[in-house]
Amino acid sequence: MQAKEYRLGFFVRWCEGEDNGNEPRVTDLNDISGRDIHRYRNWRKDGINKVTLRSNLSDLRQFMQFCVTIDAVPDTIPEKITVPTLEQGENERDTYLSQDRAEAILDHLERFDYASLDHVLFLLMWEMGARLGGLHSLDVGDIDWEQNQIHVRHRPDSGTRLKNGQDGERIVALPPETMRVVRDYVDHQRTDATDDYGREPLFSSVHGRMHRRYLPKRVYRVTCPCEHGQECPSGKDPSECEYTASYDASVGCPHNTRPHDVRRGSITHWLKQDVPERVVSDRMNVSQDTLDRHYDKRTEEERADLRRQYLDDV
Repeated sequence: MQAKEYRLGFFVRWCEGEDNGNEPRVTDLNDISGRDIHRYRNWRKDGINKVTLRSNLSDLRQFMQFCVTIDAVPDTIPEKITVPTLEQGENERDTYLSQDRAEAILDHLERFDYASLDHVLFLLMWEMGARLGGLHSLDVGDIDWEQNQIHVRHRPDSGTRLKNGQDGERIVALPPETMRVVRDYVDHQRTDATDDYGREPLFSSVHGRMHRRYLPKRVYRVTCPCEHGQECPSGKDPSECEYTASYDASVGCPHNTRPHDVRRGSITHWLKQDVPERVVSDRMNVSQDTLDRHYDKRTEEERADLRRQYLDDV
């Protein structure tokens, strides 16, 4: 629902003329025409790739099909929304967070925001290569302090699910220094709260388990270049930038990093460290086929170097 609302929001803002001096283009969908749809398509495709344009127009067409059923738009409108087709491979993202940038973010958090929720969230994303859904499901009781492990569990009956269900359950071993940061967060920074099921969520708020939609906003915030001491690529002054006012505002920063790109960067990092693909696959809960196709962003030269290290000893 949030994704649909976000993508359809561009159409709403275009209709309301937000980019046009607030001069409305469309005030009643009953009056919308194929020419309006064409103009919106040309406006929306500026500066985005074909994959993004396709998802935006697909959602718009689906919405217009619904509007037809309630006589809100002419019945010919949905067929006038031309959705671009994708060639094989075009729906695979190449973006990921680099190791250098991840380390810069972690260094900044350790120095200026040590053991905060943001620090622990980003640290575990990078160390575990975890999906946000998996981190959202964690309880304090899932942490084995003696063995330096975190147990990721699927608990749909008590409010948290894993993407792959029970197949997503796993135990992740972490370095002692990582566990020390998590321990300091739990002991000193974590909001003492239980959720509606009496569980103690690792990422909590005064209302219980932090809502799942707030975790991505925190990732967007900490990955903004100005948040970890880097110059703004757009040359903006952070004190005057519209994206620094809040967690919500930071989502719109064009230079932040998508949460999934952090996961993709983490997986690529572990592969570059010569960790076997089977180990990375198990740790990150991703099949080896999906790993090769969507997550492994090593160059052919990097792969060849790693193969050479193995084969030279044979």
